Amino acid sequence: MSNASVKTNSKTKSRDAYLQLRRMIRDGHLPNGEPLTAAKAARLVGTSRGPARESLLKLQAEGYLTSRGARRSRVVAYTEDETPQELLARYEVREYIEAGAARLAAKNMTGWQIDQLRGLAIRVKEAFGADDRQWRYAAAHEFHSYLVQNCGNPLIAEVWTQQQLSPNEPRTAAFEERLQQLVRQEQPEGFPLIAVVDAIGDHDENRAEATMKDQVRIVSEALRKMAHHGDSEEVIPPSAPTLTE
Repeated sequence: MSNASVKTNSKTKSRDAYLQLRRMIRDGHLPNGEPLTAAKAARLVGTSRGPARESLLKLQAEGYLTSRGARRSRVVAYTEDETPQELLARYEVREYIEAGAARLAAKNMTGWQIDQLRGLAIRVKEAFGADDRQWRYAAAHEFHSYLVQNCGNPLIAEVWTQQQLSPNEPRTAAFEERLQQLVRQEQPEGFPLIAVVDAIGDHDENRAEATMKDQVRIVSEALRKMAHHGDSEEVIPPSAPTLTE
């Protein structure tokens, strides 16, 4: 086989891998926050790491992925890609899914799992003290993902993943700041995630459920205000990190 044929074949494999991965992301088979390495991408599309690595670079350049170090990427969905109605509907579902997960966690989580969750809550707080939006949303995803996946009911995690309920990342800081302003109007002192973990640690099912639901509801109310005032050009991410400063 000539060198030209080898190069053409390589480009075809890279493009095929890129198209397959992009379709998986768009169809929700690779949900927001999903870690994605070249090795994992290669397995998903049945190719070698070379074409998989090239496809990841292209997807990152187009905004489908965000970098998490030299060899890791993360699937990212931007808030601006949804309408205010879509954001509100998704966040209303989160109110019940994550509140229910917190209630079950208070009943089912072991001491070790609660310690892990507390560490993730602290990490979110630390991330909010840094000027790194990607870190903030990655930390938020890890906390909420751990909560729903370890609450004791696998169907909750399944719904959370399938409906892509993980906090979305905004493209610009202005979006994030606008939501935080609205949230602070509703709850000036905020709702740190550590309060949810404390309730779970006390095995207080009612308090865990109510505290988690309050966090989510505050953002839902902010989104309703934005939709009511026709603030469609300034849609803000329905993301728990805005409540965990």
